[in-house]
Amino acid sequence: MLNRIDAALQSATPTVMVPRHEPFVPMAHTGHRFLAAADGLWLEARRAWLYLRWKLAKQSQVAMPYGAIEPVVQVQKVPGHLVEDFIAFAKEVCPLECAAWIVWNAVTNQCKLVKMVPTSVSNASVQFVRPALAENEHLVVDLHSHGRIPAFFSSEDNRDDCGEFKVAGVFGRVDGELECRFRLCANGLYIDMGKRWEGK
Repeated sequence: MLNRIDAALQSATPTVMVPRHEPFVPMAHTGHRFLAAADGLWLEARRAWLYLRWKLAKQSQVAMPYGAIEPVVQVQKVPGHLVEDFIAFAKEVCPLECAAWIVWNAVTNQCKLVKMVPTSVSNASVQFVRPALAENEHLVVDLHSHGRIPAFFSSEDNRDDCGEFKVAGVFGRVDGELECRFRLCANGLYIDMGKRWEGK
């Protein structure tokens, strides 16, 4: 018999066997769980703005009595002009860094750019107090700039992003030939989304 802590953990984030002889049913409610599939261990997550199914660990040595599934990444679309607005903001403050969120309202289906008010800022970092979101608002995209240096995700970014579900974007060389990188952050998993992203 499991103790109460283990029982609560397994109830909140269970591991589910993917059926071999009937269709796989995606999770219907907000949360995340692990999937034991024929080819290894997968992560499945749902948020109001996200559905994700992604392989975490591949295995082919042992025959697993489970079914097969395909990767899925479905993210709420955000207006491209909000990304352009952030780029303009980054150019205004360059060479200092800056940060902003793109927030989506699940009731109105509207997105807005929320510029972060820095508590500390330099050419190499920006820190801010996370704003409180209203009911039905969700952080979809977390943006920051690198001023005149290249676009990349630093070890500090990895620490900041490891416990969240969100899209992260970084813009570098904002005073010249602009660089950008996007990734989906999923509770410590990082999925590269390339150099341009507006959602799907």
